[in-house]
Amino acid sequence: MMKARKVAAQFAAYTWYQENRTGQQWPGEAIRFAKENWTAFFAGADEGWGRLLIRIGSQRAKRQRKRHRCLAS
Repeated sequence: MMKARKVAAQFAAYTWYQENRTGQQWPGEAIRFAKENWTAFFAGADEGWGRLLIRIGSQRAKRQRKRHRCLAS
């Protein structure tokens, strides 16, 4: 599954940047790096990790939607 590997590659790029960046970071800098440089991490990206990250993200989104509905009542 291409999408799962891409998500895993983006996460790898994001964490690599966070670990190797020295000095002050601007908000969104690591995210921008991951979106622009994920292809460099694609070969080592694991599809299983990507599926796990997608599942975690969808669960968080589901909880946030549920929370917003409760607040709107």
